[in-house]
Amino acid sequence: MLSLTPRETARRRLLDALRREGPLARVEIGQQLGMSPASVSELTASLLEEGILVTEEGGDSLPGLIRGRPKVRLFFAETLGSVIGVWTGFNRIELRLVDSAGRNRASRHVERPLRNLEAEALLDVLAEAITTFAHDTGAPDVKAIGLACQGYVDTHDGIVAWSPVLGTRDLPLAAGLGERLGKPVLIENDASAMAFAIAQRDPALRSGRTACLMIGDGVGLGFLVQGELYRGARSGGSEFGHVRLRRSGPQCRCGGRGCIEAFLADYALHRDAQLIDHRPAPTILLPSEEAMGAIVDQARAGDAALLNLFREAGEVLGDAASILIQTLEPDHIVICGPGTRAMDLLRPSFEAALESQTIPTLRSLTTIQVVDSSLDLLTEGVVMQALRELDLDLARLRAA
Repeated sequence: MLSLTPRETARRRLLDALRREGPLARVEIGQQLGMSPASVSELTASLLEEGILVTEEGGDSLPGLIRGRPKVRLFFAETLGSVIGVWTGFNRIELRLVDSAGRNRASRHVERPLRNLEAEALLDVLAEAITTFAHDTGAPDVKAIGLACQGYVDTHDGIVAWSPVLGTRDLPLAAGLGERLGKPVLIENDASAMAFAIAQRDPALRSGRTACLMIGDGVGLGFLVQGELYRGARSGGSEFGHVRLRRSGPQCRCGGRGCIEAFLADYALHRDAQLIDHRPAPTILLPSEEAMGAIVDQARAGDAALLNLFREAGEVLGDAASILIQTLEPDHIVICGPGTRAMDLLRPSFEAALESQTIPTLRSLTTIQVVDSSLDLLTEGVVMQALRELDLDLARLRAA
């Protein structure tokens, strides 16, 4: 990849600030980037002339103030193309269409069998779902695809080495889809995608180190340093959900026993709930939201066995947070994902385990918050990353 010139680097920084913060006035851009008014004016003039940016008027609307001249804010034009975000879950696909200004244009949920497909058939199914979605929504000039997937994802080479929801290993997902669609494809671990989306919504989480612990279908970790996703030596994220807590613990989808996920993920809670009090043996690999909601409601109604199940899950969540604090020393821990639906049941044992297992000085340095989050954040995260890739191309100066 060609390196950017100093001027292109400045354009890239400006576009990144607008993508991260939303519409900004020129003076706000200067404050964000430490640029002089003259430099900001010069850069924004060329970006406006090229049609990359547009103006959006805004102003202070506090009551009782004499309003001066409204601030003219700058943001992306919506006519620069679009991107499609995709999430692959267990036998389901979520799709989202976003224009170049970052506005949602359409979304779709598709139920398709994925787990038992061989590599070529899986790539064909995904390509067909994306192509049909783009056609049906009239997607204008799709520039790129962003795809989030559970499991170990090599973001550099575009390979899904292993996923609990796909039946094939070492899948060249980015290359295979790119060939079929004729578009660049960016792939990401789904927990990292959710972490990135959450950080885009909260500026405080883009400062220092932020660990987003996602609970739901599985347990994943997205880790950010100064708002950018941490990458391992092989360009992957973290398989934190498969850290083993207890050697003789319950079976995990990865094949091991006693992993964090095996106590805390939806499939584990549903499996154990069905085995309590001689309930029918579980017959599905991944429970629906309705099935999980029924278990949570029954526990809230006072079912002692289910309350004990959530108590143990809360302890494991506390142990997991303690491990994060004492190994990574994050400034922030965010607990997110569909599994937070039961946070009221998890919280007492979570907090007790966290306090008893964590060095007090380290615990005091980390803020912990629960974010109400839906699966929409998974596609939002990869869409934002795909838009940033589009912005990199926009930052390059056009040949005269």
